Amino acid sequence: MQRLYILLLCLVVMSAKAQRLTHNFQNTSLSEALIWIDNAQDNYKLNFIFDELEDFTVTTSLKNTTVRDAVRQVCGFYPMHLTFDEQDIYIECTQKADTKLSGRVVDEKGQPIPYASVALLSLSDSMFLTGGVSNEAGDFVIPCTLKRVIARISCIGYKTIEQPYDVGHIGKIRMYPDQYMVKGVEVKGSKRIVYTSGNNLIANVQGTALELFGSASEMITHLPLMMSDGTIAGHGKPVIYINNKKVRDEAELERLRSNEILTAEIITNPGSEYGAEVTSVIKLKTIRRTGEGWSGNFSAGYHQGKGEQADGNISLNYRTRNGMDFFGGVNISHLNQFLCATADDQLQASSIWDYHRDNEVFYHFNYFFGSFGWNWDINDHHSVGISYTPFSYLGNKPDLRASDEKTYRDGQLVDGGHSETNTTRKPLVSHSINAYYAGRIGQWGIDFNADYYRAPSVSEMEGGTVGEPIISSRSDAMNKLVAEKLVIKAPVPKGSLTFGEEVSGVDRTSDFTQSGYAEDNHIRQQTTTWSLFADYSITLGKFSINAGLRWQNELNNYDVDGQRNDEMSPDYHILIPRASVTYQTQRWKHKLAFFTSRVNPQYQLMSSDIHYRSKYEYDMGNPLLKPTTSRQLSWTSQWKWIYVEAFYQHLKHAIRSLQYAYDDTNHPGVMMMDYRNSPKRQVYGVNLNFSPKIGFWQMNYTASLYFDDEDLRPMGITHDWNGLCTDFVLDNSLMLPKSWALNIQGCVTPYRKSGCSQIESTGFLNIRLSKQFLKDKSLSVAVTANDILHTQYKEMTAYGGINIRTHFREYDDNRRVGIDVSWKFNATRSRYKGSHAGQSERDRL
Repeated sequence: MQRLYILLLCLVVMSAKAQRLTHNFQNTSLSEALIWIDNAQDNYKLNFIFDELEDFTVTTSLKNTTVRDAVRQVCGFYPMHLTFDEQDIYIECTQKADTKLSGRVVDEKGQPIPYASVALLSLSDSMFLTGGVSNEAGDFVIPCTLKRVIARISCIGYKTIEQPYDVGHIGKIRMYPDQYMVKGVEVKGSKRIVYTSGNNLIANVQGTALELFGSASEMITHLPLMMSDGTIAGHGKPVIYINNKKVRDEAELERLRSNEILTAEIITNPGSEYGAEVTSVIKLKTIRRTGEGWSGNFSAGYHQGKGEQADGNISLNYRTRNGMDFFGGVNISHLNQFLCATADDQLQASSIWDYHRDNEVFYHFNYFFGSFGWNWDINDHHSVGISYTPFSYLGNKPDLRASDEKTYRDGQLVDGGHSETNTTRKPLVSHSINAYYAGRIGQWGIDFNADYYRAPSVSEMEGGTVGEPIISSRSDAMNKLVAEKLVIKAPVPKGSLTFGEEVSGVDRTSDFTQSGYAEDNHIRQQTTTWSLFADYSITLGKFSINAGLRWQNELNNYDVDGQRNDEMSPDYHILIPRASVTYQTQRWKHKLAFFTSRVNPQYQLMSSDIHYRSKYEYDMGNPLLKPTTSRQLSWTSQWKWIYVEAFYQHLKHAIRSLQYAYDDTNHPGVMMMDYRNSPKRQVYGVNLNFSPKIGFWQMNYTASLYFDDEDLRPMGITHDWNGLCTDFVLDNSLMLPKSWALNIQGCVTPYRKSGCSQIESTGFLNIRLSKQFLKDKSLSVAVTANDILHTQYKEMTAYGGINIRTHFREYDDNRRVGIDVSWKFNATRSRYKGSHAGQSERDRL
């Protein structure tokens, strides 16, 4: 009998715990809905502040719903933090503000549109502030401290609305279907891959073909304006951020899955806060997930060309209830790659030297890249974190160069044979530490980053022509960097003001020894850079004006064998101005921009080490290289999926290679290559992008047409061509039924003449077929085939030296087939917001 009582008691308890609710809420305040749930059951006590939730309304139906799920359902997409204890449920509004932007989203017939995305943007620079989602009745409520904002309302199948509002209740917002006719085909409900926001392009990743490309690294190559060489058309190689954290190594992009990315922002005219050397930026924003506990991602790939490549990645994150994240990840890669090339060169010195070479270069190495850290989102206004990143090769990294050579002097064969050089890099671990604080105090925004970087390296070279004495050298280097950066967003009566400072200190030592073909040297380079910058933006009706200025100071110290070399230790004090004026109508956006950038040469290019490539080829850096300053004027027009840009660019002290006779008396026939600043270079042209979506077909076509006018006569190079250079990228994504997707990407670079070189036509055709599995599509498998027509050759004839002509044709093992697999579990995403200081100096190292 006692057991029966116990059993009945358990059943009563289980029944109480499983108590379910049924009720209809129609335009009910969230406070009243929670009070109803609290009164309708006796298992939980609901705790909340009435006034915080009174402005939020609920329209939904509970049908046999548990208490916990009922609370989740009525809170919906509102900015609420829910905490569930044994007998208590706590509901707290995470966006606390006295004022709120509220309204109702309806269609052309006045019917509510649920789950429409509402993003609030800054009036001055269209920076994302906060956002929300409409409920089942189309209502939304978004707390906001500003008095006036831009609201961008979007929903799949409807035209996106973007217009300014005074913060408060704005009433009904009517949306219309996004449909048009293309050759008799009606296109409905297509989410555009790209739209404009402020002065930038925003590419939707979530919900478009871009989310199917596996890694973020692969996805970026399919963004609008991206060219085949990894640059943004007309704006150079972009600096990439993930949630405001600057990417330091491409392995970071391999670990991040494209289906975890919400948007990719493409900035072609970055503000002064990004640094003098930054010419373009891509900012990846990941999908903001909620939840606690473990989450992670596993991925692996195998690709076979002439050599095989394989990689594996694991990333884990543990999120606590109070918003802390502990994360770690490791990427391990194995690479084998061949480069095959033929070269026919000629040197005119006291004799005429002709060289024919058949070269093979074999790269073989393994490496690992790690990322470990902690960050804490204290609340919506304060976040701190720290991360540690190690990198190292696993075992030695050998680069083997083999060459069959024939050398003619005045038409007579004087040398020939087989030569080999092997350059080995030792497996030393580099270390990187980043700490950050990102927050808001009142209306002041603060973003602070501090970095430490230490990277030792040792490389040894040995080789020469078979049957002759061995040539060898050794390079020991130590790179150290300490940096910090502070960015402040300040409230001003009109517009938006951003200002801050950045300081970095670099200490680099290099010791070079060799076996007698050149001279030993011992170098120490120290560079201290400090900068002040400010950007101001203001909106005046349909016009937006932005102006920025960066004052950059560089102090250099270059020691050779312990003695300072004043000529190699210049100090710079420069101003970097940037400005733009934007005019926006309901359909078109036009922008006139003036942009200045200044790029310091990489430290490797400033080395005075003489490197042996073959018996007749040496190369070295140039410690006297000056920074390259670029000034660009551009006009941009945008309409929906059409982007047109015309630009003119003037470069001062552009860096290029130069070949000449090394020592015609003691080393006859030897060619030396180093780096020089060219006296004058101008580039002018047009960039185009078209990215319409027709049914299941997403197009992304980019064309770059330009003239590259470079005067090299002061350097002794008399050839000067100024022909039209073109580059076309044709990217096609087909969204097929049952979670299949097909991407066909082609690139064509026709024959071009530019400066002192002639480049033959080249191009490639890549195909990628992918399939998503499981109910939540968390498992993805893709089969890839790159350069299937075997056409991605590089062939060029150049007069890039003093009395030297070079001609070469090479192929870099691009033809590959492979498979990529990735799987993610649970919902949390890293919230690390560090962005790194002194990144330009790290890139130079």
